[in-house]
Amino acid sequence: MNVPKLRFKEFNDEWQSINLATIFQYFATNSFSRDQLSESGILKNLHYGDIHRKYNSIVNENDEITSYIKDINYDNKYELLKNNDLIFADASEDYEGIGKAVEVLNVNNKTISGLHTILARDNLNVFAPMFKGYYFNSPIVHNQLRVLANGFKVYGISKDSINKLNIKVPSTNEQTKIANTLYLLDKKIELQSKKIEDLKLFKKGLILSLKKNSFDWHTVCIKDLFKITRGVVIPKNELSEFKSGEYKYPVYSSQTSNQGVLGYSDTFDFNGKYLTWTTDGANAGKVFYRNGKFRCTNVCGVLYEDNIKFTNELFAELLNYETPKHVSYVGNPKLMNNIMANIKIKIPSNEIQENISLVINTINHKVNLETNKLLKLQELKKGLMQSMFV
Repeated sequence: MNVPKLRFKEFNDEWQSINLATIFQYFATNSFSRDQLSESGILKNLHYGDIHRKYNSIVNENDEITSYIKDINYDNKYELLKNNDLIFADASEDYEGIGKAVEVLNVNNKTISGLHTILARDNLNVFAPMFKGYYFNSPIVHNQLRVLANGFKVYGISKDSINKLNIKVPSTNEQTKIANTLYLLDKKIELQSKKIEDLKLFKKGLILSLKKNSFDWHTVCIKDLFKITRGVVIPKNELSEFKSGEYKYPVYSSQTSNQGVLGYSDTFDFNGKYLTWTTDGANAGKVFYRNGKFRCTNVCGVLYEDNIKFTNELFAELLNYETPKHVSYVGNPKLMNNIMANIKIKIPSNEIQENISLVINTINHKVNLETNKLLKLQELKKGLMQSMFV
């Protein structure tokens, strides 16, 4: 039967197949030269980059748009977006991003669809408000679009690709209930994300305040305080994605999300207090304070000392302000051991370091707790998106 795995109990009829070629009206989208664009203005230019950056399926008047059109005499010149329009990103360098879409909500007729987008309008009102945004971002649709996409390094879709989709929809009442449920979950995700960002901003403000009053701080060089090494090549098939009784030691890599954890190992190479940093890649120079048993991959540098006087949260944060100045951006970004060794930073007395490190540790612990809550909400949404559609 054409019904989803997870469903509200008051609905029991089958979902109906529809032909998108008879439902959607497509409009030509717009490309502009650099001199036609600005960073502010009246007419917003929603392009594929804005769509890819969206964590949810709705775009509204309050969303940040990265470019505007200088031409203020836009009446009848462009097709202005209307509420409930569906905008696809027709190009993606990321296989997972193929066909990413957003549904328009409350744009006040001052937005157009720009570079590498497809504007699809449901003139027959087959879809309830907001339902399209979630449905066309579901695994059911994305799996079909990935098969239909063209390209190698950049993947592209077209209106012909969209029209070939095998689409099934329920009654508008069920659509509305599904959309409202997912929208409320998105609002929770949004509020949780803001809570985390506020904590990070508070920590950043604390560090900046300290640095502004650093008149009596003294300058030190990394090589005079720390010994320097780096991790080793660790095949990913030797790691577990999740922590368990056997695989309980974190493995840190070049990534910065999830505190840099690549996976978990059944053994460890380091035990105690250390500073690690990303040596290669887009996040080169990012420093973390580590305390415990762990391993590092070969794109992760390690700082350690015998007396543990400077290995703390504050030193890691202060070092993070200096490392970006020393990253080499020739080819793949890098911050190698020899460069790290010669970095100089200003630090306060050990007593101040210890006191502020306790505060930073509290903030970081709170960030980690709130991040775990966010990840659970995101996993819940992912599960719903897989189970609530056909």
